[in-house]
Amino acid sequence: MKKTILILSLFIGLLVTSSGFNKTSLNTSIGKELPEIACDEINKALEQCERDGKYVLINFWSTTDGSSRQTVNDYTTWLKTHGNNKIDLLAVNFDKSERLFKEIVRRDGLNDEMQFNVSGNQARQIMDEFHLEKGYGSLLVSPSGQIVYHNPTREDLSRITGV
Repeated sequence: MKKTILILSLFIGLLVTSSGFNKTSLNTSIGKELPEIACDEINKALEQCERDGKYVLINFWSTTDGSSRQTVNDYTTWLKTHGNNKIDLLAVNFDKSERLFKEIVRRDGLNDEMQFNVSGNQARQIMDEFHLEKGYGSLLVSPSGQIVYHNPTREDLSRITGV
């Protein structure tokens, strides 16, 4: 009986451990290359930042998620006062209404050139690829395309910009 319980426990432990190890969940780990985003406009903006030798702070947000909306505003404010052309903010919004998205960008004073609204299948693809099922977040990507921070703090950004 003890052997059966031990074998069953080991099997359950192995099953739980292997289900937690998912190769695709590692594609946004620090040090990995940023996965391609399922939006041509966003990829073009990322390529431009790479050509300019800039870090890119990618922020995923929605007007229905107050915390993520506050984060995009905080990053925008920080970059306006501390950014020294080393970091660009690229924000990906998941609102279903593009009209609402545009109004919030205008009201909040966000840089509309680097704000992108995606919805439908495109939004689901991006959310799956970047594992946003547990909430929105941010990635700081180096000029070479490697992820260097998840949800970077002001201090992390200061280290990058030297401010």
